[in-house]
Parts: sequence; C-alpha cells; structure tokens
Amino acid sequence: MKGDYIKINRSLLEWGWYKDKNTSRLFIHMLLKANWKDGFFLGIEIKRGSFVSSLAKLSEETNLSVREIRTAIKHLESTGEVTSKKYNKFSVFTVNNYCSYQSSDTQSDKQPTSNRQASDKQVTTIEEGKKGRKKEYIDTNVSIKQHSIQSIIDAWNQLEPYGIKMIYRINPGSKRYTSLIALLEQFGEEKVIQAVDKVKQSDFLQGKTDARFSLNFDWFINPNNFVKVLEGKYDERHDKKPATKNNNNFERRHYDMDDLESKLLGR
Repeated sequence: MKGDYIKINRSLLEWGWYKDKNTSRLFIHMLLKANWKDGFFLGIEIKRGSFVSSLAKLSEETNLSVREIRTAIKHLESTGEVTSKKYNKFSVFTVNNYCSYQSSDTQSDKQPTSNRQASDKQVTTIEEGKKGRKKEYIDTNVSIKQHSIQSIIDAWNQLEPYGIKMIYRINPGSKRYTSLIALLEQFGEEKVIQAVDKVKQSDFLQGKTDARFSLNFDWFINPNNFVKVLEGKYDERHDKKPATKNNNNFERRHYDMDDLESKLLGR
C-alpha cells in the first residue's frame, strides 16, 4: 500500500550530515513521518512531505533530548533539507524535495523474452546509475561546505560566555557566506575553528582592554583580521615582567625613633 515505505538513496552516505548521528537520525525519522499525500489538521492543509509534530513529540519518538532535536532541526534548516512553521500548540515540519526523494521509478511489468534482452537492460541500468552518482557527487560538495559552515557557527556560538554575540545562520549568496567560503578554501575548516578558539584567550578580542572595540563575526572573517587572529597577534603575552613604580624601587630604612629624638634635641 502507498505510504507503507519510503525510499532512501545511497547518496545519503555522501550527505554532509550523515555522520552527525542526531541530525541524520532525525532526518530519516522525518521522512518516515511525512505525509505521502495531502491532508488536513485542525483546518490547516498539510501538504505531501509535511507533518504535524512538536519538539517534545519528536524527542519522545527518537529518544533524543529536546535540545538535541532543536540543534538537529537548525542543522537541517541551515542546509535546506527541512523547513518548519510554528503554530500555537504545534509545528508543521516540511521535508523539502520530498517528492523528488520518493518519486516512483517506472518499471516494466513484462519479463524479458531472452537473456540478451535482460543483459541489455542490466547494462543500461548500470550506466544510468553511474551518471546519477556523478551528479549526486557534485551536489554533495554543496552539502559538505554547508556542514563546515555549521561547524564554524557552532564553534563561534561557544564564545557567548565571553561576551561575543551569537549567529544563527549564514545565508548562501550573502557577502558573509562568500567571505567564509573563501577562508574555508584557503585555510580549511580546522584552521578557521582554531582561530575562533583563540578568542577565548584574548582579552583584547573579548573587549576587555579597549572598550571601543567590539568583536563581531564579520570583523573576524575579514581576510586581514583573520590572519592576524590565526597568527596570534592578539594572544596574551605571559612573558612580560609586571611594571614597577620608580618610587618603590628603594630599600626601606629602619630608624630608632628614641635615638633620633635625642639627637634632634641635643640630648
């Protein structure tokens, strides 16, 4: 019967979120939950590929915490796999491109009349599969970049306790997106996250030494500023000797006050 099963393409193995167990688990769960045909809920039309739920319900169904569900949804929304719309007591989640994922392949009900026909059909299927995998690989590059961007967003948001303003998403095509992609291509994800971590050890970058300076993400990904942060220009210097005041650089003298008094009075 229709709706009793879903299709999962092997390209999922190359998907950027596949190794993130919480995100991939939630996405597969959403594929299973999504309506296979249009319907209604409390007078609201729920389209094919969408379903009604809540964070608490998804947490109960997947055995993930509400916090883990919220983070996984942010991941899926950032890369365009899922969108959501909140209502008063529930949310409608939509698996984007659901119809593409679950489209039916046309198969012939006729059996081949000879081994040659069967062989020709197998060759054609294999060749088509190769073409399909090539296209999927190209599309995967986008997902890999999005995964790196999300990793950097997560690292940056760990700076909030240090007084740094959080960011929630970086829209593809924006100036911020283009600048970050350029840094990723030049330095790689690991170096960018390494530079983010340097903020935790820098009083200047945290705005403690100069109240006029306030660190934000756009300043950080500016190529000139990023290189300085990565190279340690703003690192704290622990090898400096503490400054001393000149009027304290003498040895305190000890006086016999009774003897001094006698001398002053000529006794």
